[in-house]
Amino acid sequence: MKHLPIAILLFSMLPALYAQRSVHQQQSEAWAERGLMTDAQYDSINNFEHFPAEKRSAASLHKRVFGYHPYWSGSAWQNYRWELLSDLCYFSYEVDPVTGNAVTTRNWESAPVIDTALARGVRVHLCVTLFSGHATFFSNPQARQTLTGNLISMILSRGAHGINLDFEAVPSSQQSGLTNYIAELSQALHLAIPGAELSIAAPAVNWNNTFDLPAITPWLDLIMIMAYDYYWDGSSMAGPVSGFWPLTSSFNYGVNRSLSYYQSAGVPGEKLLLGLPYYGREWPVTANTLPASTTGSGTAIVYRSIRANSSGYYNPANLCWDYRSFNPYYSYFAGQWRQCFFDDVRCLGAKYDLVNRRGAGGIGIWALGYDNGYPELWNLIEEKFTQPAFSMCSDTVYDSGGPWWSYGASEAYTETIQSAWPGPLTLTFESLSLEAGFDSLWIYDGSSTAAPLLSALSGSEVPPAINTTGNTFTLRLQTDGLNQRAGYALVWHCPTAGTGTLPESGDITLYPNPAGEVISLNAPGPGEVSLFSADGRLLQQKKMRSFTEIMDVSCLKPGIYLLQFSDGKTSISRRFVKQ
Repeated sequence: MKHLPIAILLFSMLPALYAQRSVHQQQSEAWAERGLMTDAQYDSINNFEHFPAEKRSAASLHKRVFGYHPYWSGSAWQNYRWELLSDLCYFSYEVDPVTGNAVTTRNWESAPVIDTALARGVRVHLCVTLFSGHATFFSNPQARQTLTGNLISMILSRGAHGINLDFEAVPSSQQSGLTNYIAELSQALHLAIPGAELSIAAPAVNWNNTFDLPAITPWLDLIMIMAYDYYWDGSSMAGPVSGFWPLTSSFNYGVNRSLSYYQSAGVPGEKLLLGLPYYGREWPVTANTLPASTTGSGTAIVYRSIRANSSGYYNPANLCWDYRSFNPYYSYFAGQWRQCFFDDVRCLGAKYDLVNRRGAGGIGIWALGYDNGYPELWNLIEEKFTQPAFSMCSDTVYDSGGPWWSYGASEAYTETIQSAWPGPLTLTFESLSLEAGFDSLWIYDGSSTAAPLLSALSGSEVPPAINTTGNTFTLRLQTDGLNQRAGYALVWHCPTAGTGTLPESGDITLYPNPAGEVISLNAPGPGEVSLFSADGRLLQQKKMRSFTEIMDVSCLKPGIYLLQFSDGKTSISRRFVKQ
């Protein structure tokens, strides 16, 4: 059900958000305070280890994977899976706003990671940071010209491919200055280096419309949305760094909504990269509740530290799942209550699926090396972006507010879902609530809005089941600027499959049974595993690359289900109970 009331007000948080420092700025300043170091010294601080080369994917990426490499990552690049990285963005050229010259280039001129990236066929970009002094810089034509000339020379000197502007905390009074400089730099860059790309790191929430998207989009090749820091170090409430949906109705922001905002503003999908965090954030809080008020500043913690259980409290006993924001967190008591929110494979996978469904250009990563020693995030990229973007055989699709909150104002986006099953598919609405006559949802029988129209919906009348002719359908949502409603929960599934012929067998084992969030299947060898409902509907289908497969069953309703294993010659199955 959507829209359960939660009496939490975060209005006191909003003014602080306008002045917040992003994780880019925080970590840049923190590392700068340590002074100039060698890669060996950074490696020592980061506890860097070089690991044997992981398996290499034979398939090529069908989305862009744009990873920031901060200079303090040291030698972590030796463990990058280069075949799963399309773009490396070197962080950073730090701008002196008075002159446009570099305060420092952080060893851009000789950094070996750049040579390696180029040798591996990865596009290289130079990130340019300006976190203050915007009025000084934008009002000085000579400083702007100096910066532009320096950047073009530096790109040419390394045979690189682009420039990424990370201009943050730009006040709304400097909107025109920002817009004008983006246009200036774009024209100069593309004239000097045909085929070069200009990109920006854009805010998750465009406060005060400082980034004038209609004006700057034509000058940009890529817009990397920093879809993180929704809850930051100074937040009055602890919450997800990068929640898929909002945690509360009063602070109504999340990854899905940010992507919807940029698409609704008319940014072409191929220009959009959904930036996601390889770090979490931990706060001291008042109680073991959600949401919980913070009692101090939050601390950013990289993924590898969380996975290595650096605190001693990042263990399964303290791991929780927030179903509203679709995000994991640790909650534990160590003299006081503390909560650590982070992104794992499960929630990142949902965001990658959204990128595929929405036709976005790809993803951004802050930051490469933060997962060093743990291969699962690379494996997830391989799974989602080198294979056909098929969905499981059943899923529920929600608007940008998710299962609990309303959709946004002035939204306009399309979303295409394709099943591995050849079709047809059956679509049924669990709920539907649109502002009649003003907000509408269209469903098309194919991969675009040019396909035949199956249904046009507005209001709250739930239609009968809708059948597609193939395995693909497209949704288009259009809302006005007023009176948001609960939105939609649309369930789609493949045709039912009989299970009477599937024999029970002792050759496969399931654990745990009854199952909670996940269930582990141990089988005689590699093959394919299929999940069926009790009435025979095929719900999921996955390839098994080893003898064990972990299935996410968190979205299943309590009841009896059946897992079938097939190696192409025999099929064996086992029933289990979902609690």
